[in-house]
Amino acid sequence: MIRIAPLALCLLVLPAWADLYKWTDENGKVHYSDQPPPTTIKKTETIKPEKQPAQAAAPTGDAAAKPAAPKSAAEQEMEFKKRRLQAAEAEAKAQKDAQAEEEKKRNCKRAQDQVAAMQNGGRITRYGPNGEQVFLSDQEIAKEVVEAKKTADSWCK
Repeated sequence: MIRIAPLALCLLVLPAWADLYKWTDENGKVHYSDQPPPTTIKKTETIKPEKQPAQAAAPTGDAAAKPAAPKSAAEQEMEFKKRRLQAAEAEAKAQKDAQAEEEKKRNCKRAQDQVAAMQNGGRITRYGPNGEQVFLSDQEIAKEVVEAKKTADSWCK
């Protein structure tokens, strides 16, 4: 009996959560019900209206015309996964951009070092068609310096 009492109390409390309607029929008799009145009844009154969720800000435009329906758990989960995926994509893009910027800085430094080495003077060699080292003339070194400066400028923009 003790186990049944809480169950019975719960069943009695459930109808208290429903909306109550009051209406008068054609004969003047007043009716109370948790079901909406028939459509033939002209005047109805809701005794206990539904609680509306509080809105933080008044929507404007089309959003003001249609109140937002509460989202189901599945919809909320999908939105959460979508936001998490977008955040992961943004983080991956930022990491890729940072790596590209670091690579650009390294290439700029290498190109500037090469220009400095060529301008310091000294003998510069290249491998010839037979695989032996060939020393560059002053005109060839000047051309190489111009090319190295162009390369450095392209990396150091």
